[in-house]
Amino acid sequence: MISFFRDKATRDAAPPAARGGNSFAAELVDPRVMDQIGHLELISRTVVDGLLAGKHRSTTKGGCCEFAQHRQYAPGDEIRQIDWQVYARNDRYFIRQFEEETNLHGILAVDTSGSMRFGLSTVSKLDYAKQAAACIGRLLLRQRDAVGAVVLNESRSLFVPPRQHAAHLQALLSALQAAEASEGGNLGQLIQSVIPRFKRRGLFVLFSDCFGDLEALGKALRIVRARGHDVVVMHVMAPEEVHFDFRRWSSFRCLEVSGQKISLDPAAVRDEYLKRVKTFLDQLEELVTGLGGDYVRMTTNHDLSETLGWFLRNRMARA
Repeated sequence: MISFFRDKATRDAAPPAARGGNSFAAELVDPRVMDQIGHLELISRTVVDGLLAGKHRSTTKGGCCEFAQHRQYAPGDEIRQIDWQVYARNDRYFIRQFEEETNLHGILAVDTSGSMRFGLSTVSKLDYAKQAAACIGRLLLRQRDAVGAVVLNESRSLFVPPRQHAAHLQALLSALQAAEASEGGNLGQLIQSVIPRFKRRGLFVLFSDCFGDLEALGKALRIVRARGHDVVVMHVMAPEEVHFDFRRWSSFRCLEVSGQKISLDPAAVRDEYLKRVKTFLDQLEELVTGLGGDYVRMTTNHDLSETLGWFLRNRMARA
């Protein structure tokens, strides 16, 4: 995938919101977006681990939910969970296990590699991703789920453990506000480095343009999926990256590696570029859906409430 973009893209062509500042930080949770998606739910499609009564299926031990199965008693199990009727028949101790509705542990992972800095006719991809992550986090907290955040950065990674209380929203927003794009970074390796910090099975939502090594990204997502997490990839692209509608001879610079520039006639490379972009998009979607995850394409010139609303309604219908 070509990672060169017009030289002025991140310096002076983006709207003020794309260049950061307190005004944008205050609007991470857009009230208009929440009005449009607040009545919807984000429900896990897999079995999750949790502690509180909620909306998601989880195998836990209890006495007031649907019975699931017996398993043999092991040292450390609670005596009150022993099925004494089974013991009376077999003279062996067995534990009762139940299925109940439980709360979800969600992790919102935001990619801050250099290419996420791009924004020409719209806000930057990173700002769009941060706003989307903030709205998803607010929605999960509203439905009494635990939410955490990961800022994926080569030199300044940040992890906020999942919490369920409403006041935790400020910790999430602070982490997102502090996220800044930097040069380079292997997305797949960054994801693998934080996987051990996920203590419970739950929902992993990645916000990224996914530029780079798709094989490494696929490996990381397969590990996340193999550990029982529900995977969602929110693929953030700028309209210029999708359509490449530059008209004049232009100078492009790489946002991942400093100093790399290229000058060219966009018309001369447009057909080949669009062909490669389509191949990239198809491969990424196939990668995510192939491991049982959800792939959502987000373009920064599209209304965020419409994109998130479409995703949530389709997920609820399938759940």
